[in-house]
Amino acid sequence: MNGTVSRRVFVGSVAAGVPVVVGAGIAVRPFLASEEIAAQGSGQDRLVTELKQQLKDALGKMTKGQAEGAGQAAALLRVYAAFIDDTLLSATLKKANRAMVLSAERNHGEIVRIAGDLGINPAAIPPHHLIDRGMKELEFQRMTNDGLGPIFREVANQFDATATKLETLKRRGQSQLVSIALRQPIPTEEQCGHCNEEAKLVENCESAMAVACAAALIAPILAPACEGATVLYLAAVSNYGICMLYLQLCKAYYGN
Repeated sequence: MNGTVSRRVFVGSVAAGVPVVVGAGIAVRPFLASEEIAAQGSGQDRLVTELKQQLKDALGKMTKGQAEGAGQAAALLRVYAAFIDDTLLSATLKKANRAMVLSAERNHGEIVRIAGDLGINPAAIPPHHLIDRGMKELEFQRMTNDGLGPIFREVANQFDATATKLETLKRRGQSQLVSIALRQPIPTEEQCGHCNEEAKLVENCESAMAVACAAALIAPILAPACEGATVLYLAAVSNYGICMLYLQLCKAYYGN
């Protein structure tokens, strides 16, 4: 990337849907010195940190009923997916001990830590539970074939749908109620539609997180994939909470 384009400008521009032109004709040497590889890793770490900071800002906007926050989150997740080495993840899973990967469990403390990075209240994280082996098997096969990219895009698409819902609340004059309602327990009733797809995607993301983090235990170089899958899971949880809130406000609006 052209050195005159800062990482913040690059990430912010993509999140806002603004195209960024990157300098062409850069020669890439076939072999890099260890210090150069370390420098690249450090640079990517800083960029991922920036992505998480901006995602925190986007999720914060959502809790205030701002539709642009959901749109920003969708764009950031699509960018984040590009920084996960799906080829390496897939290759590792193909060679891994399947039983070992499927039996490993994600460290809940790490989930809470990353939730803090994203400004998510740990109390909003669903209780940790043993994931159905069949779901793990399904995600293991999906990730072996395609990595994490497809599920990142699926969650991003749902954030786009959430942006539409929040725009609806704004038109009804209910957006200011979002931050108040979010202090209450997430409702379980299905009104004005449902959140079945969002709930199912949370489960899928949890399974993907378990598989990605198990792979990272086998190959530590996959730690970014584990962290990315955890960020995605937490984003899906946040989106599900907004969906349930929308149903609650929709029910109150129509007097159902």
